[in-house]
Amino acid sequence: MVTGYGSIVRLFVMATALVAGLQLPATAGLLSPEEARGKQIFLTGQSEAGRMIMAHVGRSSLSMPGKAMPCASCHGADGLGRPEGGVVPANIRWTTLSQAAGSSAGSLHERPAYTEATVVRAVAEGIDAGGTKLDVSMPRFEMDRQDMGDLLAYLRRLEHDLDPGLTGEGITLGTIMPQGGTSDSLGKVAAGVMTAYFDEINQQGGIYNRRITLKVIEASTKAQVIEQATTVIEHGEVFALVGPITSGVEQELDRLTEQHGVPLVGPFTQFPRHEDSLQRHTFYLFGGLSMQGTALLDFAANTFKLSPVTLSIVHSRDVQLGSFAEDVRKHAAARNWPAPHVIECPQGPAEMAAVVAQLTAAGTNTVLFLGTESELASFLREGVRRAWAPYVLLPGVSSGTSLFTLPAEMNGLVFVAFPNGPDDYSEAGFAEFEGFRQRHQLSHHHLAAQVAAYAAVKVLTEGLKTAGVMLSRDRLINALEQLYEFKTGVTPVLTYGPNRRIGVQGAHVIGVDLTNHRFSAPSHWVAVQ
Repeated sequence: MVTGYGSIVRLFVMATALVAGLQLPATAGLLSPEEARGKQIFLTGQSEAGRMIMAHVGRSSLSMPGKAMPCASCHGADGLGRPEGGVVPANIRWTTLSQAAGSSAGSLHERPAYTEATVVRAVAEGIDAGGTKLDVSMPRFEMDRQDMGDLLAYLRRLEHDLDPGLTGEGITLGTIMPQGGTSDSLGKVAAGVMTAYFDEINQQGGIYNRRITLKVIEASTKAQVIEQATTVIEHGEVFALVGPITSGVEQELDRLTEQHGVPLVGPFTQFPRHEDSLQRHTFYLFGGLSMQGTALLDFAANTFKLSPVTLSIVHSRDVQLGSFAEDVRKHAAARNWPAPHVIECPQGPAEMAAVVAQLTAAGTNTVLFLGTESELASFLREGVRRAWAPYVLLPGVSSGTSLFTLPAEMNGLVFVAFPNGPDDYSEAGFAEFEGFRQRHQLSHHHLAAQVAAYAAVKVLTEGLKTAGVMLSRDRLINALEQLYEFKTGVTPVLTYGPNRRIGVQGAHVIGVDLTNHRFSAPSHWVAVQ
């Protein structure tokens, strides 16, 4: 809810699978120009220089553009082959091609090891290293000599072409936190949760024998966040980002991760991108302010006896509204409510009195308030002084004790939205989380941030396991898209998909009991589509 990255703390005060003995390439490295061009041909069937590549398919040698039948479509981006429709494409990794094959290796017939010349013949003429015609399902490709040379160069490199931040022995992940602070500061606490979780993964042997390293990027300003994130991403230092605090730098970081294809899991932000943004690489846990606001308005429409709801948005000077106000306007229009007023919360008593007078004159009966609890208290005291007591809806605010010291006249009129809460903890999940915290002697501060960090690393770990031993960024993204009603134990179940990047779509709405100084149980879960 704040624009300054250094003061982001305010936002949040409120059975491992193993493959024994598996050997993978130790390093990825950068592709040479020839290998990079060959990779494009392998993946897309198109030449970087725009030269035509043709594929001749079947007994009749039907001709079509190479882009309709790229090598990777059958053999896979990793070259291992993907059985489909009764056809079993060969493993075309160089360590396999360069060895003789026989019945003991599962081949239908013996063949000598491939050489560069016989690989070219197989690609161009459909004849294997032993002179036998390949299956008719294997296209014969017609391409320029340079393109064939580039493709050959990439085939030699294919199995060693690992994504940045990935080696045969390890996966380097990154996160972004505010710089400085004590051991109990939000950034230190959240990073501590993630580091401890990966330490436990490593003690169990890692993920497919790969150890996890978490690189913590610390910055005190938005400019530093972008500068340091750009450096580690462009230098290929991290495979993915997990649980970073991105509030205030969402758009810049979105552009960076999308441009470089870096998966981003569980960012801490109140402004996740809309589902129609074509943002492929980011997976959010919760829906942010706009979703909480929508849940509150749905709750108001179904609970308050108002006809109509006359709404105003009152916000602090330093609150970043983003698309929030426009989303609220659309929601009000859909319910035929009057268009809401948007007013900045003033600092002085005289200005506060003027704002309250303006809202009462406009007939406001419901206020969406985004600001600090002290500003809220001042605002409501002035309202009570003028005998004005609207419903107050608080999206994305804290559960600090000062919330319970609001004027008693507002009892039963104040409602808070939370994307996650104790009601979401399963008995087993709570026991697991508490055991984890005790084992690592984690701080008792910023519990909500700890839960979010814990859920983010659980989601990413599940994605890494599902992606399998031949890990890549694309495989991770595809694996995360398959998560359906995934149970973290401390959040509502999370579901993602090709067109869904927000795992939990809805919010809890709960009243504030100003008589007994507590929240009014139970909370109401409001699903948002």
